[in-house]
Amino acid sequence: MNRRFFLLLAGAGTALVAIPGMGLMAVSYAEAAKRTIQRELSYLKLDEPGIERFVADYSKNKSSNYQLKVRSLYLMHASSEQSGVVNEMVQDYLLATDFFRNKMDEQRTVQYVGLYDPYKTPCANPFSFLYFPPHLS
Repeated sequence: MNRRFFLLLAGAGTALVAIPGMGLMAVSYAEAAKRTIQRELSYLKLDEPGIERFVADYSKNKSSNYQLKVRSLYLMHASSEQSGVVNEMVQDYLLATDFFRNKMDEQRTVQYVGLYDPYKTPCANPFSFLYFPPHLS
């Protein structure tokens, strides 16, 4: 192995390590989380300012390692089936909206209400007669 080949190989290796890292720093946590939610719930009409408020509220309790993980999962296009982190974030977003209060109506725009706290706002039973009246069964 001569010196030129070694330098070429070392430069290519450095580029392979540096380029994904630079991509990770190019996207913010807020943008990655917002776009991940929009991608996972693309079949719903989502209120964009509501997503931004949710991400701001949700990130207050999350560590920088968690935020880095969300950014990397966004860049890898991980779905909720592939990642528990994405699945948990999307679930928490849906619980923080009026989606279940509006009887899971996919035609209505989903509005952010506030972070879900089971001690303040109990989860509605999705199998109750309010969602599926007896005359529709």
